[in-house]
Amino acid sequence: MLSDVMKCEYSTIIGYLDEADSDEALKSHIANSIAQNSLATFADREVRFGRRLGWYAVVRAMKPEVVIETGVDKGLGACLLTAALMRNSAEGYEGRYLGTDIDPDAGYLLSGKYAEFGQVLYGDSIETLTALDLTVDVFVNDSDHSAEYEAAEYEVVAQKLSGRAVILGDNCHVTDKLLEFSLKRGRHFLYFGERPADHWYPGGGIGISFVEDNQ
Repeated sequence: MLSDVMKCEYSTIIGYLDEADSDEALKSHIANSIAQNSLATFADREVRFGRRLGWYAVVRAMKPEVVIETGVDKGLGACLLTAALMRNSAEGYEGRYLGTDIDPDAGYLLSGKYAEFGQVLYGDSIETLTALDLTVDVFVNDSDHSAEYEAAEYEVVAQKLSGRAVILGDNCHVTDKLLEFSLKRGRHFLYFGERPADHWYPGGGIGISFVEDNQ
């Protein structure tokens, strides 16, 4: 599915997924950051990227200049996305990550070399998005999971999307707001359902809103 969205070879996408899943430096950074933080009790030290690997593959394939994620939490996605931007930079494609979160303790995993490629902006995500004066290539919605707030984020960011922008919705297993937004804006929409193995959580998914030519 991602190879169709990103207009690249299937083997290329698989390579990106394997690249992230086998990044021991990244996993060590996350595990060590959790162990050293006062909030370690509330975090799983075993690193499981799950559907976020799809986010990584999109950023590696697209080589975006600006990536925004709303709803950072501890910063697992932030680290993975900046790791993708770091590898893009090594290949000559510069990009920047911006995360938004209302919790001042959010994003503590985003440190060290990963923080060189991004930062977290604190405050209400919609207010933060409204104030940003930039063009967005990849937008990840993962903040307040109410349908109304999710829809409002899409409307705010709509005016800031580049012509090739990809939107990744983390709430699409619950609402149809990204589908509605895509239909309204003449964008394509696909959904990938996550199925965790041997875990109590039934899984979320990735909603993908994209245009035909996103390269």
